[in-house]
Amino acid sequence: MNHATPSKPLVSRRFRMTIGKARQRPARALLAAAIGLAMCAGSVHAQAAASENATINLVRLLVKRGVLTQADADGLIAQANADAAQAQKLAGTANAAPATPGQVRVTYVPEVVRNQIKDELRQEVVAQAKDEHWAEPGKLPEWLDRISWTGDMRVRDEFHYYDKGNAPQVVDFAALNRTGPYDLNGATPPPQLNTLENRTNSLRIRARLGVNVDLGDGVTAGIRLGTGNDNNPVSTTQNLGGGLGKKNVWLDQAWIAWRPTDWVKVTGGRMPNPFLSTNLVYADDLNFDGIASHFDVPATDDVNTFATVGMFPIEYQSDDFPSQAGTKNASRDKWMTGAQLGASWKFADDAEWKFALAYYRFDNMRGQLSDPCPIYLGVTYCSTDATRPTFMQKGNSLFLIRDIIPDPNSPSSYAQPQFVGLVYDYHVANATTRLDMKVADTPLRLEGDYIRNMAYHRRDAFADDIGINRLVNNFGAGDVSAATYKSGPVGWMFRATLGDPDPHAAGDWNASLAYKYLQPDATLDGLNDPDFHLGGTNAKGFILGGSYGISKYSWLSLRYFNAKQVFGPPLSIDVFQLEMNARF
Repeated sequence: MNHATPSKPLVSRRFRMTIGKARQRPARALLAAAIGLAMCAGSVHAQAAASENATINLVRLLVKRGVLTQADADGLIAQANADAAQAQKLAGTANAAPATPGQVRVTYVPEVVRNQIKDELRQEVVAQAKDEHWAEPGKLPEWLDRISWTGDMRVRDEFHYYDKGNAPQVVDFAALNRTGPYDLNGATPPPQLNTLENRTNSLRIRARLGVNVDLGDGVTAGIRLGTGNDNNPVSTTQNLGGGLGKKNVWLDQAWIAWRPTDWVKVTGGRMPNPFLSTNLVYADDLNFDGIASHFDVPATDDVNTFATVGMFPIEYQSDDFPSQAGTKNASRDKWMTGAQLGASWKFADDAEWKFALAYYRFDNMRGQLSDPCPIYLGVTYCSTDATRPTFMQKGNSLFLIRDIIPDPNSPSSYAQPQFVGLVYDYHVANATTRLDMKVADTPLRLEGDYIRNMAYHRRDAFADDIGINRLVNNFGAGDVSAATYKSGPVGWMFRATLGDPDPHAAGDWNASLAYKYLQPDATLDGLNDPDFHLGGTNAKGFILGGSYGISKYSWLSLRYFNAKQVFGPPLSIDVFQLEMNARF
């Protein structure tokens, strides 16, 4: 019979007692684990002096580091020596002479004890390493853990098709304001929109890169850069070509947000659209300059109410305070203030309905007729030139804003360099709804949007400071009269999307169908979708689209826009877009 067998229960009990004490005294846990590991090594090479010396050296190191006192270390070593001697005696293998100090020989350590010691030690060391970032090669500083990166890219092939029945000459008033003033009596014709010649295979890109930072205590900040042909507010799409020249990069977003409580968030700077809306009113790429507050207040477990209010400067009028004039003008800074109130109802696990009412008030956007302006004397600036829109697309009703004094020396053929301004104010009421549900286990989203310009009154177009002689668009073809001038304050859209609206995996897909109707003065044409009818208002038609995910972070999309004018000369434009998208 093997006489070493009786030593197993004794050593096992000793180790269980040591582990129990270590749980009560954390300072000794590391020592117990270290001695245990050394003993494990000793069980394989019981006669190896290196293992025994390693144990003694480890104990001395722990004393030096302050983990153990010298008295505690001496006591533990003495206990280990006593246990080893007892084990050797029971096994019949103990030497006559007692073990010298620092020598510990253990015949057997149970497997379960060795595993438990290793697991406890590993957990302690790994936890400390993660907290202090010293065990991971190349680990970045802690403050970088509070930074997250976002970005996306898009490559698009775009096709523009024009109906052969379109009006051959349609003035591009946005270009006229941008490059003007334009002389009405000049020999050069005004800038014209392309209405007849198709353009195919226009390659375009969009690239955006942003960083969000957690500043602690509910404060966050974000910065994003984006491409773009120019600094227009509605698109970050950049045309390829241009002699293979480098492309522009703009500051697309820069904001700071503070969340003092779970249900309040205040954001200031250049921020994403804070309102629940569609591109009937605001383009998808539009960002807002200003300050906004958002409130989320749960009403019940299934119903949540929300509200958003904000103030957004559109343009500061430096011409109100001319530096070389003693008399300053009253400020006509252009602002947008908005307020929205809504609710969401999650009436099933996979069904939610949202509804919101909003009011967007645009102040000082309407053009103003200037004081009598003596251009013939060499004047290059008239008093209300700054009231023309900063950015336009097309559709809004416009009029000539300069009251030019005829040249007394040539009253029939004097220069008339003109800008155009908006005929109406824009106080837009908006109702938006969205229903998300599933049909045959497939996501289905239904959206509806309705707007009305509450400041629209047709009679304003025929006031003394405007009149038929100053109106320049939205007339019937070839007939400029009060009878043929047509506009309207209403717009609406309906859209249905079957499938995942935002693909997040390979094989995800969606298909959508929408109809949009937008009268000329329902909203500002400079802020809405730049793709439908190639931007602006005074348009109606269908939109077909679809997407297919090819990986978790990339997908293909196609869209077809079929649109024509609501009023005025015929202008039908079809747009087809094929895209490869990626996000990271």
